Amino acid sequence: RLKQTSQPSKMADRKAEIEQKKKRLEELRSLREGARRRQERHGSVTPVKDAEVNQLVDQLLADAGASGISLGQSQPTPSSTQATPMRASAASRFKSKAPASMSITETRHQDVAPAEVVSYSKTIQTDPMPEMEREPEPEEDPQPSVDQAEAVTDTSLHEEEVEEEEETPVVTEMPLEEAQHVMNTNDFQEFLDSASRLVERVLSVDYDPLVDYGHTEDNEGDLAPGEAVRKFGTFFEPRWCTGRTVTSIDWSPKHPELLAAAYNENPDAPHDPDGLVLIWNTKMPSRPEYRFECQSAVLSVCISPYQPNLVVGGTYSGQIVMWDNRAKRTPIMRSKLGTEGHSYPVYCLDIIGTQNAHNLVSMCTDGKVCSWGMDNIDQPLDKALQLQLQPATRTVAVTSMSFPAGDTNNFVVGSEEGTVYQGSRHGGRAGVQSEGYSMTGYLGPVTGVHCHPSKGSGEFAHLVLSSSTDWTVKLWSLSSQDKRALNVFDYFDDYVYDAQWSPVHPALFASVDGTGQLDFWNLNGDIEVPYASVSVRDDGVALNCVRWNRAGDRIAVGDGHGSLQLYDVGDRLALPKSDEASKLRDTLNDLSAARADTDRNTTGAPL
Repeated sequence: RLKQTSQPSKMADRKAEIEQKKKRLEELRSLREGARRRQERHGSVTPVKDAEVNQLVDQLLADAGASGISLGQSQPTPSSTQATPMRASAASRFKSKAPASMSITETRHQDVAPAEVVSYSKTIQTDPMPEMEREPEPEEDPQPSVDQAEAVTDTSLHEEEVEEEEETPVVTEMPLEEAQHVMNTNDFQEFLDSASRLVERVLSVDYDPLVDYGHTEDNEGDLAPGEAVRKFGTFFEPRWCTGRTVTSIDWSPKHPELLAAAYNENPDAPHDPDGLVLIWNTKMPSRPEYRFECQSAVLSVCISPYQPNLVVGGTYSGQIVMWDNRAKRTPIMRSKLGTEGHSYPVYCLDIIGTQNAHNLVSMCTDGKVCSWGMDNIDQPLDKALQLQLQPATRTVAVTSMSFPAGDTNNFVVGSEEGTVYQGSRHGGRAGVQSEGYSMTGYLGPVTGVHCHPSKGSGEFAHLVLSSSTDWTVKLWSLSSQDKRALNVFDYFDDYVYDAQWSPVHPALFASVDGTGQLDFWNLNGDIEVPYASVSVRDDGVALNCVRWNRAGDRIAVGDGHGSLQLYDVGDRLALPKSDEASKLRDTLNDLSAARADTDRNTTGAPL
C-alpha cells in the first residue's frame, strides 16, 4: 500500500518536470527561428547547430520511457508543420525502444493582417461648460496614524505661516509731518466725519435686552401729569453753540429723528459765521448730523416736507438762504437783497402746498409777503404783497405767522403792536384785514401764533393761540364777531415766547416763558393752571421756542444759551381719549357763555 500511494505522487512530479522541459524546448525553437529570420534578412544563411536541441529531445524521450507516460497525452504545439510526425516517431520509439531518426526542416512564417475595424465617435460642436464637468473624486486615503497626522499638521501649519509671511506687506509708519498733512486734507476730514458719525449712531442705540414682553401691568396711570414728562436729552455743541441763542426749531417731516435748530450770531467770536443751522439726530446727541453756515443771523428755519434734503432759512439781513445736506455747508442758493425781496429781518417762514405744487412763503418785519419757488429763490415768483392797514397807510410789522390746516391762501399774523390779524395771499381781499384781534389792556408784542391743526371735519380750525410779552397766552376764535379772545391764560410770571398746539390732542398745547418753564395746558381740564409743568432751566435762562414732533409724543425747546432740550411726553398726557373732541366743544361753549356774562355785568345789562 505504501508503494501504491507514493507511486502516483512521483508520477505527478515527473509529469510536471516534463511539461517544464517542453516549454523550454519551445523557447529554444522560437529563438532558433528568430535567428534564422534575421540571417535571411541580412542575405546570409549559416548552418544551424542542432546538437543542443537533439540532446534535449533525447533526454525528454528517455525520461518519458522511464516513467511510462505516453506522449499522446501532451498538448500539440503549433510552432512547426513537422510536429505531428515527430511525435509519432517518438511514440514508436518509446514502444519499440528503437533509435529514432530526426531531421531539421525549414518552416515558413506568414503574417496575416487583421481585419480593419472602422469606428467613429459622435460629439457636439460646442465644448462642455467647465462647471458641468465633474472633477474626479479623490480616492480616500487610509486612515493615517497619530504620528503621521501630527507630522502633516505641523507641515501644513508651517506652510501657512510661510505663506502669511510672504503675503503680508511690510507696513511702514508714516512720518509725523506727512501724517499731519494727510489728516488736514478735506478728503480725510470728510471720511473721518462720516465714519465716526456712523459709529456713534450704532453706539447710541438704546435697547434693553432684559425687557419682559409678557409684562402687561401699566403704572403710567398712577403717575402725576408732571411725572409723565421725562427728559430725553440735551443737544449742545460747545464749539458752535456757546454764546448763541436758539431762534427757531423745525422737525423733519420724513425722518422723525432729525430736527433743525437755527442760531443767531456769537458776539464773542467775530471770525465765526453769524448765521448757523444745526441738524440734530436724536440717535446721536453728542454732535450735530449737519452744520450749515451763512453770513447773517438765522431767525427762522424750515425743512422741506417734499425735498427732505433741502433746508431753508430766513436771516436778519432779509435774505432767504437754502442749504442742501448733499452739498457743502454754505448755501446753494440765496435771494437778492433789494426792493423785490426782503430787506428787513425775516421771522416767518413756511412751505405750503402739495407734492406737485408747493411754494415757500416768507414775511419780514416791514410787512412784505413773498412767495418763492423751491427751484430758484433768486427772485420771488410774484410781486411782493404789502400788509398795510386801510384806510391808513400804516404797515403791519409781522413777528409771527401761521397757516390754518390745509389752507394755502389765508393766514394769521402777529404784530409788534400786540394785535393778531387775518390776511390772504390772493383774491379780491388780498392783504391784511384792517380789523385785528386784540384785548384791551394787553398790548405787548406778539411773539408767536399757531393755528389749530384740526383734522377730519376741521371743526376746531378757527382756534388760534398767541403768545406775547405781556405775560399771557390768548385763545382766539376767527369766527368771533367781536374780535376778542375766548380766554386769556395769565398764569405766567415773565414773557411768554412761544405756544403751540399738540398735533394729535385737540385740547392740549404747550408754552415756554422767560423763567425757563415748560407748561402743558389741557382745555378740557383746569384752565387756570397748567395741566403739567416742567422746569427746564433753573438758572433763569429764557426758553425761546417750542415744537412738537409729528407723533405728538416728544417736544423740543430751545433756550437763550444755545441748548436744545428734548422731552418725552407720556401717553397719559399726549394721547387723546375718545371723548376729547366733545369735551372741547363743551369747553368752548362754556368760555363763550362766560364771556357773554362778563360783558353783561360790565355794561350793567340785566341778566
